[in-house]
Amino acid sequence: MEMRNCPKCGKLFTFTTVPICKSCEKKEEGQFEVIKAYMDENPSCTLGQLSHETGVPTKLIVRFIRDGRLQITNGMRGEITCESCGKPITTGRYCDACFIEINREVKEMFDNNTPLKRSAKMHYMKSKK
Repeated sequence: MEMRNCPKCGKLFTFTTVPICKSCEKKEEGQFEVIKAYMDENPSCTLGQLSHETGVPTKLIVRFIRDGRLQITNGMRGEITCESCGKPITTGRYCDACFIEINREVKEMFDNNTPLKRSAKMHYMKSKK
């Protein structure tokens, strides 16, 4: 088990898969519920309005959207863009076309590699040039 300091509050915690301590995670989950409830009642709100009215930082709201936990409303159209091509998206990091292309490239990369050297601990791959 790895011990880390929470980047939000500085408290020492046991790192599993969530990069913050349990109390900060619980606080974020509460903020998520507030955001979700506000968006349900105000489907045409903008990102700025959502942050201002709920008191939740825009950065956290964007992270929830990028993580796929929230989908933007009509009022937020164009505020969140694909990290690859810049097209407007409603959730996640990439538009559908870029997501498909990235998956194709990763699959192709793995399909075109052959094992080079095998050891008990690691596998080395040689890429096809």
